[in-house]
This record gives sequence, structure tokens and C-alpha cells, in this order.
Amino acid sequence: MSYLHVVYGEVPELVDKESDQLIESYLEKEPKDDFNFVKYNLYDTELNTIMEEAMTLPFFSDKKVVLVQNSYIFTGEKVAKEKQPNLEEFIRFLENYDGQTLIVFQVNAVKLDERKKVVKLLKKYASLKKVEQFTEQEMKTWIQKELHEQFKDIKQDALDTLIGLTGIHYRIVQQELEKIVLFIGDQPTITKKDVQTIVNRSLEQNVFLLTEYIQKGQKDRAIQLMKDLIQLKEEPIKLLALITSNYRLYYQSLILSQKGYSQQQIAKTVGVHPYRVKLALQQCRKYQLHQLLEIINACAETDYKLKSSYMDKVLILELFILSL
Repeated sequence: MSYLHVVYGEVPELVDKESDQLIESYLEKEPKDDFNFVKYNLYDTELNTIMEEAMTLPFFSDKKVVLVQNSYIFTGEKVAKEKQPNLEEFIRFLENYDGQTLIVFQVNAVKLDERKKVVKLLKKYASLKKVEQFTEQEMKTWIQKELHEQFKDIKQDALDTLIGLTGIHYRIVQQELEKIVLFIGDQPTITKKDVQTIVNRSLEQNVFLLTEYIQKGQKDRAIQLMKDLIQLKEEPIKLLALITSNYRLYYQSLILSQKGYSQQQIAKTVGVHPYRVKLALQQCRKYQLHQLLEIINACAETDYKLKSSYMDKVLILELFILSL
């Protein structure tokens, strides 16, 4: 058994969940407490402290776990020069570690920096686990499982509506689910009406809706939605960046789908979640490639105006939507 583990991924909650399962499996029936579990954050802890802790025998327990959060040293993240750790001693520690304390390094990043010597050594001496984002189906299954544990159920159209409003975002779905359960009280089954009453559409899903309004020629609805989002303190520049990102994804998805790529292949090639590609494919096939390219160019021109013009930024965004 390896006692050195790295758990990494872009969803912190899922990284935590995977780490907890690993720790529980190691401790078996022994409960996690101050005698067998120590947690550090690498942003404010010296590596020497962590190494010393790992080599210290446990008290009043047969097993011991050291959890290291924010293990940025395995990524390309830049830190201030005075905070850069000396990795030579840590590298020697990795090469020679033969203790039975379980060390779990958490990395909140989609990938490790494989150019680094320390990461190459990790691949040799440690067990690496990448935690992927949920797929749409995995998210739905997780929602149903969470509800069943609370003796609740959800209708299929309500489940589809929930995902349509939140997207595949673990934290957002978790928060909205808690709100729905509180709202329905003793009611055993969540309905579509319950979801529509309680759940707010996420910013990402709102921007998808905004571009859908534009595609359908419903410019007045698109402008109203844009103004509503600005009322909620969203910045015009940020909104334009998200709109641009959508149209760029539409353009990429259309090109790749015309070449015969599947939804999963497009997601992997472009580097986005398959659910975003699913939504993009629903929209992009209603355009010609040259139309999407013209819109992307209009986005770039509008971005320049937002950053350089003295005109009202909301008006600039409104004129941009009307021009599409």
C-alpha cells in the first residue's frame, strides 16, 4: 500500500470528498480525531513542519493521517519569492519516505505541472488520483441519491429543470438542493414547480439563455436579461467575456461537429465540460460558420469600446446586442 497520495481536480468539494473516502478507508473503523488526524494548509505552513509531522509517531492511536490542503507546489502556480519553498529537502523526503503515516496532498487544479521534478517523483512514489467533474448523468444520480438519503424523491422533469437552471456545478447544485428541501418541508416529492419557485438560474446558464434569445431574434428579451444581470451587480465587461466565450464555443463546436466529432470528443478537444458542449451544439447548428465569426469579431470590437470609450457601458452592450 502507498502511504503517499495526491488528490487533484478543479472542483474543491469533490477533491474533499475523494480525500475523505481515502482517509476513512485507511483508518477503517477508527474515528477521525486529534490523535490520528492533522490538517495543514500549504499556503501558511512550512514544508519542514509537514515532513516532521509525517515522521512523528501517532499518540494513543495505531494510525495517523496528515492532510495537506492547497498543495500548490505541484502546479504552475506562482508565489512570492520569499514564500517559495526549498524543494530539495522535500524531494529527498519523497525518495526516502518509508513511514506508515498516510499523507494526502490536495491540489485544486485540473492538472499537475509535469515539467517539475517534484511531480515526476510523485508519479514514481505516490498514488495520484484525478477527480473529474460530474457528467450530467452522474450529477442527476448524485442528486437522487442525496434526496433518497433524506427520504425524498424528485420528478424527472423537475430534475431536468434543476440541471437546466444550475448547470453541472456541484457547489451550486448542492446549495440549491438544500434550499428546495427546506422549502418543501414534509412533502415527499420535488416537483418542477418547486424547482422553478426556489432555484435561481446560474450566471453561466443566464448567458446561454441570453445568446439563445439573440439567436431567436428576441433582442428585447436579451437586453432585459442583460439589464437584470447588471442590476444584480454583474459587470458589463464580465458579461461580454461570457457571451464571447459562448460564441467561441459555438464556433469550435460547429467546426468539430462538421468533422464528425462526438459531443465527448469536442469537450475533450476544446477543454470544457460536455454539458456546455451539449448546450452549444443545440445553438451552433442554427448558424453558418461565417456568421459566428462575424459575431466573435463584433465581440472583440465591443470589448475594445467597453475598455476605451467614455460612453455608458450598459448602452454599449445594448447596442452590441441590437447589432447582432
